[in-house]
Amino acid sequence: MEDTCDYSKLSSKQVKKRTTANLCTMYNSLFELKRKAEAELGDDGEILEYTKSYYTVHLPKSQVVLPREKKAPKEKVMTKWEKFRQEKGLAPRKARGRMVFDPITNDWVPRHGMGSVKKIADAHNWLMEEKPKHRAAGVDPFTYEKAEKNAKKEKQDLA
Repeated sequence: MEDTCDYSKLSSKQVKKRTTANLCTMYNSLFELKRKAEAELGDDGEILEYTKSYYTVHLPKSQVVLPREKKAPKEKVMTKWEKFRQEKGLAPRKARGRMVFDPITNDWVPRHGMGSVKKIADAHNWLMEEKPKHRAAGVDPFTYEKAEKNAKKEKQDLA
């Protein structure tokens, strides 16, 4: 129902005739909408009511489709690992959370860093069994473990 003609060169009779034709087309499409609604929903699905010499039409909700500002993104190419994982039916690995539950404090604590599970476990480790390696080194278990930890840290710093 588009009339995109130039009206400046038409006479008033021709403009009236076109306007009448366009209105008839619009009314016909509205009544066709009513017939479709009755066919789909039955008599309860009224979209057209007659009340005191005028018709009321309940139109479906309008939708405004706006164009995208940018082009639609292209589909990403799967990596070799993603293809392999899909072929084998492997589930993707879930990201580990930053916080973990600590049974010693019965609270959520950071996985790494200050106040982490390891630090709390070290602080609450007040009893250690003395093993032959501790006796051979000639130190108590706590000092031995601290020295091992420092040696491991120095080895990491060299690498």
